[in-house]
Amino acid sequence: MSGTVSDLASGSQDLAALLGLFCTDGVERNALACSFGYGTVVASSLSLLGVLGLVKSSIKLALGLKHCEQAGFNLDSLRGIFGYLEGESPSQGTKLESMVVKLRFADDGVQIEKERRWFSGGNTPIVDVGVGPGNLHGNTLTINLGNLREEKRLRKHPVVVISALVVCAGLTSWLLEIVQAEWDWVKIVAIPGLHACLVLLVGIPLYYDTHVSQPAKHMTLDAWDLLLENTEQPRLQGSLHLLQVNDEANDKDILHMLGNPFFLDWYFTKALLIALSVYAAVAYICQYAIIKGASSTKALVWLGCQGALASARLAFWILDPKFDDSAVGDSEIVNVNNTGSETLTFPEFICNLTPSSIASTIPWWAIHYLLTRPLKEIVLAAAWRTEQDTIPLDANVYVLKTLDFGRILRRRWIETGDDGAHMMVLALYQGTNGVITPFILIDVGYTSYHYSLVSQTRFCFAEAQWPPRLSGAYVRSTCTLFAVDKNSGARLHLKSRRNISSCDDNCPWPNEHITTDHENPNTGKYLGDRSRVCRLLQSIACDNSLGPKFTPGWENAVHISGSDAKPASRRAVMRPWVADYHMGIRLARTYIESGFLKEKEKRRSRPSCLRHWWRIFPSGNGRPGSRSTEEALPGDDANEDAAELEDIPPTASIV
Repeated sequence: MSGTVSDLASGSQDLAALLGLFCTDGVERNALACSFGYGTVVASSLSLLGVLGLVKSSIKLALGLKHCEQAGFNLDSLRGIFGYLEGESPSQGTKLESMVVKLRFADDGVQIEKERRWFSGGNTPIVDVGVGPGNLHGNTLTINLGNLREEKRLRKHPVVVISALVVCAGLTSWLLEIVQAEWDWVKIVAIPGLHACLVLLVGIPLYYDTHVSQPAKHMTLDAWDLLLENTEQPRLQGSLHLLQVNDEANDKDILHMLGNPFFLDWYFTKALLIALSVYAAVAYICQYAIIKGASSTKALVWLGCQGALASARLAFWILDPKFDDSAVGDSEIVNVNNTGSETLTFPEFICNLTPSSIASTIPWWAIHYLLTRPLKEIVLAAAWRTEQDTIPLDANVYVLKTLDFGRILRRRWIETGDDGAHMMVLALYQGTNGVITPFILIDVGYTSYHYSLVSQTRFCFAEAQWPPRLSGAYVRSTCTLFAVDKNSGARLHLKSRRNISSCDDNCPWPNEHITTDHENPNTGKYLGDRSRVCRLLQSIACDNSLGPKFTPGWENAVHISGSDAKPASRRAVMRPWVADYHMGIRLARTYIESGFLKEKEKRRSRPSCLRHWWRIFPSGNGRPGSRSTEEALPGDDANEDAAELEDIPPTASIV
C-alpha cells in the first residue's frame, strides 16, 4: 500500500492521465479567459494538478497568434486577446475588423500608428459595444465611455484581485509543507519560488486586461480633450491608445479608450513569460521530487488536498457565479453624428486613416487646416485647379497617403454612382506666405530606367486637375505635374512620353536635374479620366442638394445612453436633441466630469444622510432654523450640478 500511494503521488501513469483528463485542458482554456471574469483566471492558479496547462498558455501568450498557428498549437484560448488571423473565421458570431491606434501628441505634430486586427464579440465582448443601429442615423461616431460603476466594484479592485491570487497560488505551493522536508534549494524552488512564479504568470494577463477592457478607467478628462478638443493653441501633449471597430453595415465607427495594448508585444514581456514558464515547469518537477521522498501517509494527504483544490476550482468554473461576470458590454456610449460638424472632426480623421506598419507624423499645420476649414471648401479648392496652378519645387508639401479621403466623401456625401473618388489621395502644400492649398493626387504608374538599360514600371502619386491637360492621349507639360514616388516619397521629374530626351519650355526643373523618369503610355489617359472626377467633385460641391451633408439640428444630436439604449447612469443625463455639435461635445465632457465628481463625493462623505439629517423633518418643522427641502443646500447634488454647468448657455438641454 505504501509503495502504491508513493508512486501515485510521484507522478505515475494514472496521475498523468488524471492531469490530462481533468485539469490541464481546463486550466489552459481558463487561464487567459479574462472575459469570463477575473475570478475564473485567478482560480486557474489553484492546485498543482493543472499547472502544466498554465505553463502552456503562458508560452502561447509569449509566442503570439501567428507563431502558435505555425507551431500547431490550439488557438482557442488566445482568441480573447489576439483575435483571429486575416484568413480565419470564427465558429460562432461575426468577425469584426478592428484597428489598434496609438496617438502621440508632440510639438511638431501627431504621430499615428495603426495596426489591423480581427475580433469576435463572443471572445472579446468590448468589440460588440456600440455595434448595430443606434439612436442616431447616418455617419456616426460612437465613443465607449465604459461602465464607471462596474469598474469601481470591489471585486475588481487591484488589492482584492491580487490578494485572491496570492492566496490561491500560496495554497498550491505551500501545501508541500505537509511533508516537512528539510529546506534546501529544491524546496526553495518548489515552494516560495513557485508561489511567486504563479502570481506573475496569472497576473500578467490580468494586468493586460485592465488596459483593454476598462475604457472608463482610461477615459479621463485629459484623454477626452486630446481626442476632441485639441485643435487650437496651446495644444495639449500626451499619448492615447484606442481600439477602433468598423461597423460598415450601419455607417458607424466605434472608438474604445485603452491603456497600453502593446504591452504583450514588448520583447521584455515575451522573455519574462517564457522564463516564468520554464521556472514553473522546473518547480513542478521539484514538488514531485520532494513528494517522492515523503512517507505514504503524508503523500496521500498532500495528494488529497491538491485534489480538493482542483475540485473547488472545477466547481467554480462550472457554477460560474454571477458576481464574477465581467459586464463589459453594459457600457455607456456617446453617439456623435459627424454631419453635425461642417468641418472634419479629429476622431473622424483618425477613423479614416488606413493601417500602416510605419508610424507617420502628421504636422500640426496640416491637421489644423483640415479641422478648421469646411469640408466643402477643401473639396472645391482641391478640385478646381488649372494648368497655371503649379506647385513650386521648394513648396512645403504633405501627402496624406494614409488618409482614405474617398471614404470620407462617401460617408459625407450622397452617393453619386461614380467610384472615381474612391481612389483619391489628398495633399496639402504650404506656401512661403503661410497659405495652405489642397490638391488631389491619383495613383498611377511611370517608367524609370535609373542605372540600368532595362525599364522598370513603378508607381507614384500624380496630380489630377481640371481642365485636363491633354494632347491626344497624353498629358501635356508633365514636367509641371506634381508627382512623388509611392514608396520613397521623393518628388519626381516626369518627362512626357512624346519627348523623353528633353523637357518642355515651361519646365520648372533646373538644367542640371537630369531624369530618365517618364510617363507610361496609359498615364495620360488615366490622368484625363481622373481630371473628369475633379470636375464631378466641383459640380457636386457646388450643388447644395448633392453637396456634403451638414444639417445641424435635433437629428444630429450628441446622444449619451447605455449600450442597450437605456439612459446613462451618471448624475446628469443628456437629452437626445442637442442642437449644436460643438455644444454637444461640451455637454458630453461635463457628463464625463460628473462621474469623477461623484466618485470624489462618495470618498469625501459616505453617510450623506448624516450630512443633511434635518431633511427628515417636514418643510418648516423640526429643529429651529430648519430649511425647506425645496431649497438648494450647500453640497446638494442639484446645487453642485448647477455650479458645474453654469457656463453652458441655456439653449443646451440637460436633465
